[in-house]
Amino acid sequence: MGRRTLAIVLLGCASSAGLQAQAAVEDAAKGAALLADARQALGGEPRLAAVKALDVRGEFKRLVAQTTIEGELQIRIERPDKWRRDEDLSPPGGGPAIIRTEVLNGSTVWEENSGRGGFFVGGFGGRGGGRRGGDIGGGGAGTGADPGRGTVDPAQIEAAQRRAWQAELARVLLAWLLVVDGPVTWVGTAEAPDGRADVLEITPSAGPVTRLFLDQSSHLPLMITWQGAAPQLFIAGRRGGARGDGGPPPARGGQPATLQMTLTDYKIVNGIRLPHLITRGVNDMSTEEWTIDSYRINPTFRADVFTK
Repeated sequence: MGRRTLAIVLLGCASSAGLQAQAAVEDAAKGAALLADARQALGGEPRLAAVKALDVRGEFKRLVAQTTIEGELQIRIERPDKWRRDEDLSPPGGGPAIIRTEVLNGSTVWEENSGRGGFFVGGFGGRGGGRRGGDIGGGGAGTGADPGRGTVDPAQIEAAQRRAWQAELARVLLAWLLVVDGPVTWVGTAEAPDGRADVLEITPSAGPVTRLFLDQSSHLPLMITWQGAAPQLFIAGRRGGARGDGGPPPARGGQPATLQMTLTDYKIVNGIRLPHLITRGVNDMSTEEWTIDSYRINPTFRADVFTK
């Protein structure tokens, strides 16, 4: 009786494993088909594949320490591995603006702030922070030193920034052009504000697993989500460092969270549907909004755009 029971259990496991394997193949095929439908909805495979560079400009709002920060945003991308983001920050109450720049050029990363004024905003979703003018980094890459924790190896900071900006580049390429670097599988459906969405899970070659939500009717991307550390969002003191004004220390990020990017207000640019309102958030709470004014497709950049 013991042997017979064991045989039945093993057969059941084999059958279950076979069904699971078959389901995995079917879900992968469905995921690939839905992704193809979504790429067609954006403009079609030939148009999307032809996009080698982007120059995106607009405005952003960011919730920081219960204060809304506004400024101008420019993102320049040259596929496959060049990224530059410039933010013109407008401090509340006036005062000199700060131009913050972050650049990924292959394996090289660098950043700078134009001005040494006492205002800085930590980055979103894992982007690194600065090391100039008393800025404090956001979301995990950190700074060269952390009071009470000793000095951090600059090489570790650079490696963290590189990983963060590579992941950020992959996210925006997924959001805008449905560029996928890794296996895709369909994992189910979800309720959307205007209907239902198919949910695809993407396992990239680097970075966290990402879920892509596609509207079941239009097949347009609605949202992407991923797991990561909650960003550090705060204002630095005027004398450099987070407590230059003698105030309390900033709230620290780093806690596990669900991060999301929501895509709306699609408009056609050179035959491609692109979102012109992008909202980012943590655990379903909106923390940042981009209003895109213009997309330039395949612009010619100056030779020094991605070099320091």
